[in-house]
Amino acid sequence: MIKMINAFTEEIDDMEAAVSEILEQLDSDSKLLANSVGIVHCYSEFLENGTVKALSEKLPFDLVGTTTMSLSVPSFISDIGLSLTVLTSDSVKFISGVSPPITGSVDGPLTELYNRIAAAGKPSLLMPFIPFMITVGGDEFIGKIDSLSGGIPAFGTLAISNEPDYSKSYAIYNGQSYTASLVLLSLVGDTDPLFLSVSVSEENILKQKAVITGIDRNILYTVNNMPAVAYLESIGLVKAGDIGALASMPIIIQLEDGSILVRAAISASEGGGVILCGAAPVNTTLALAPMSQEDVITSTAGKVQEALEKAGGRGILMYSCAGRNWALGVQSMAEHEKVRDSIGSQAPYHFVYSGGEIFPSFLDNGKVVNHLQNDSLIICIL
Repeated sequence: MIKMINAFTEEIDDMEAAVSEILEQLDSDSKLLANSVGIVHCYSEFLENGTVKALSEKLPFDLVGTTTMSLSVPSFISDIGLSLTVLTSDSVKFISGVSPPITGSVDGPLTELYNRIAAAGKPSLLMPFIPFMITVGGDEFIGKIDSLSGGIPAFGTLAISNEPDYSKSYAIYNGQSYTASLVLLSLVGDTDPLFLSVSVSEENILKQKAVITGIDRNILYTVNNMPAVAYLESIGLVKAGDIGALASMPIIIQLEDGSILVRAAISASEGGGVILCGAAPVNTTLALAPMSQEDVITSTAGKVQEALEKAGGRGILMYSCAGRNWALGVQSMAEHEKVRDSIGSQAPYHFVYSGGEIFPSFLDNGKVVNHLQNDSLIICIL
């Protein structure tokens, strides 16, 4: 059994007051069990002003996590706040670590980190926390962790922040911020997690489908043997090369193994390509799906209600793509509010915006394949 405890603060000007507020909430809530870990998400200034470091020094367990655009836990919603979600258990162990800096290939640093963590016990669930890196895609982290673990389910997030260039999107480990290292949490023991996800409804997916004919990692060069931007212009979704309309239009990619990738478009690239928020294989089918404010709220309400019914009082971890937040326009807190209104005090939870959602797919042959998703809400019940 894993118990979840939530604490939060919006005290950004007084480090000591912020730490005291968190500690008081933990003390007043309940006693920690034999093994614990803290998952922290916050506005970047809590790292810059030393609050996360000071908090880490006061707590008797490791802290893992990321920066975020906005977050919520029961009774608290904020875009300049800090949340701490404590997982505590007598039967499950929590082993965590941070990789050496990644300056080129992820292979060496991630192999060292995974072997170090796995030496303390075979993971039953992995939770990666990945910084935003221009030169290394989140897919590369997940692919390597999959290879090392043999397909252990992974659930986690990529960092995001409010800056236009995402320059303060950090992974967090024990009070320190990281721009080029993976933070990894391993749960060892009988975890029995349940996973749910939603992106767009089937009826929203446009019937026009195409084939990816040219792609290099996360740069989509050609679709149906046409430059990607030209293809999008030909079906009326892009005008004069401006792909801004794709910001709230998930790209749905059907893989050969039956699993689905959801990708978001970042910007156009030189030569008429499109930069995606993750990689995709060549010769796979592509379709697009408009996503409105109503779609986001309706899909979140339905999936959170399903999670609540299945949780039976257990804790609920939720990560929602920044793209879903952008689709809300000026109602930027509407998804948080829907979650709060749906769950109330029925279960502990955190709901955090993400730069990319790490989620396991369970195939018909029993194999587990972990993917980096975009434009999705992912849920793990512990």
